Amino acid sequence: MASNSIRIEASLFEAARAEGSVQSRSTAQQIEHWAKLGAALESCGLTVAQVASLLRDSRQGAGDADLWAFKRHRQQADMAAAAEGKISSAGSQAARPAISS
Repeated sequence: MASNSIRIEASLFEAARAEGSVQSRSTAQQIEHWAKLGAALESCGLTVAQVASLLRDSRQGAGDADLWAFKRHRQQADMAAAAEGKISSAGSQAARPAISS
Protein backbone atom coordinates (compact mmCIF):
# COMPACT_ATOMS: atom_id res chain seq x y z
CA MET A 1 0.00 0.00 0.00
CA ALA A 2 1.41 3.36 -1.00
CA SER A 3 1.52 6.07 1.63
CA ASN A 4 1.92 9.82 1.66
CA SER A 5 3.11 12.18 4.35
CA ILE A 6 0.89 15.01 5.53
CA ARG A 7 1.21 17.67 8.20
CA ILE A 8 -1.38 17.70 10.96
CA GLU A 9 -1.67 19.66 14.18
CA ALA A 10 0.22 18.22 17.12
CA SER A 11 -2.98 18.02 19.17
CA LEU A 12 -4.68 15.86 16.51
CA PHE A 13 -1.62 13.63 16.30
CA GLU A 14 -1.56 13.18 20.09
CA ALA A 15 -5.30 12.49 20.22
CA ALA A 16 -4.92 9.87 17.47
CA ARG A 17 -1.93 8.32 19.22
CA ALA A 18 -3.82 8.08 22.51
CA GLU A 19 -7.04 6.72 20.96
CA GLY A 20 -5.09 4.40 18.67
CA SER A 21 -3.34 2.80 21.62
CA VAL A 22 -6.72 2.12 23.26
CA GLN A 23 -8.09 0.65 20.00
CA SER A 24 -4.90 -1.30 19.14
CA ARG A 25 -4.23 0.89 16.10
CA SER A 26 -1.17 2.81 15.08
CA THR A 27 -1.45 6.59 14.97
CA ALA A 28 -1.69 6.45 11.16
CA GLN A 29 -4.36 3.73 11.32
CA GLN A 30 -6.39 5.79 13.81
CA ILE A 31 -6.27 8.88 11.60
CA GLU A 32 -7.29 6.75 8.58
CA HIS A 33 -10.15 5.31 10.66
CA TRP A 34 -11.37 8.80 11.59
CA ALA A 35 -11.06 9.94 7.97
CA LYS A 36 -13.14 6.97 6.76
CA LEU A 37 -15.81 7.68 9.38
CA GLY A 38 -15.94 11.31 8.32
CA ALA A 39 -16.19 10.38 4.64
CA ALA A 40 -19.00 7.90 5.37
CA LEU A 41 -20.97 10.48 7.35
CA GLU A 42 -20.53 13.14 4.67
CA SER A 43 -21.62 10.72 1.95
CA CYS A 44 -24.87 10.24 3.90
CA GLY A 45 -25.43 13.98 3.82
CA LEU A 46 -24.92 14.44 7.55
CA THR A 47 -23.37 17.64 8.83
CA VAL A 48 -21.09 17.83 11.85
CA ALA A 49 -23.92 19.56 13.73
CA GLN A 50 -26.35 16.73 12.90
CA VAL A 51 -23.90 14.04 14.00
CA ALA A 52 -23.17 15.93 17.22
CA SER A 53 -26.91 16.29 17.84
CA LEU A 54 -27.54 12.58 17.26
CA LEU A 55 -24.69 11.65 19.59
CA ARG A 56 -25.79 14.13 22.25
CA ASP A 57 -29.39 12.89 22.03
CA SER A 58 -28.27 9.26 22.27
CA ARG A 59 -26.44 10.04 25.51
CA GLN A 60 -29.57 11.73 26.83
CA GLY A 61 -31.75 8.69 26.18
CA ALA A 62 -32.86 9.20 22.58
CA GLY A 63 -33.11 5.92 20.80
CA ASP A 64 -33.89 4.24 17.54
CA ALA A 65 -37.10 6.23 17.13
CA ASP A 66 -35.11 9.44 16.63
CA LEU A 67 -32.78 7.78 14.15
CA TRP A 68 -35.72 6.39 12.17
CA ALA A 69 -37.40 9.81 12.23
CA PHE A 70 -34.21 11.35 10.86
CA LYS A 71 -34.04 8.67 8.15
CA ARG A 72 -37.68 9.25 7.16
CA HIS A 73 -37.05 13.01 7.04
CA ARG A 74 -33.97 12.48 4.83
CA GLN A 75 -35.89 10.12 2.52
CA GLN A 76 -38.78 12.57 2.17
CA ALA A 77 -36.36 15.37 1.31
CA ASP A 78 -34.61 13.13 -1.25
CA MET A 79 -37.91 12.06 -2.83
CA ALA A 80 -39.06 15.69 -3.05
CA ALA A 81 -35.74 16.73 -4.61
CA ALA A 82 -35.97 13.86 -7.11
CA ALA A 83 -39.55 14.83 -8.01
CA GLU A 84 -38.39 18.40 -8.62
CA GLY A 85 -35.53 17.15 -10.80
CA LYS A 86 -32.88 18.46 -8.41
CA ILE A 87 -31.35 15.01 -8.06
CA SER A 88 -31.78 11.77 -9.96
CA SER A 89 -34.03 9.12 -8.48
CA ALA A 90 -30.82 7.16 -7.85
CA GLY A 91 -29.98 9.83 -5.27
CA SER A 92 -26.93 11.67 -6.54
CA GLN A 93 -24.99 12.69 -3.44
CA ALA A 94 -23.36 15.64 -5.16
CA ALA A 95 -26.66 17.44 -5.69
CA ARG A 96 -28.33 16.40 -2.44
CA PRO A 97 -29.96 19.34 -0.66
CA ALA A 98 -28.83 20.09 2.87
CA ILE A 99 -31.15 19.40 5.78
CA SER A 100 -30.75 21.55 8.84
CA SER A 101 -31.03 19.97 12.24
